[in-house]
Amino acid sequence: MPTVFVKDGRIYVAVREEELDLAEEGWEPVARVKSLAHALRLASFLADKFDYVLEWG
Repeated sequence: MPTVFVKDGRIYVAVREEELDLAEEGWEPVARVKSLAHALRLASFLADKFDYVLEWG
């Protein structure tokens, strides 16, 4: 299940379970969604709204 994280002006879409450890590295999870397409749309919206850099893995 894709998860959208935020940290220091960056948004990251985690698509693999092992990437969920990002929370331990200071990333704030903001949403878990059912599909990658929905996660990328949400992350893109947030990146545009707050002028953040969008990343995914």
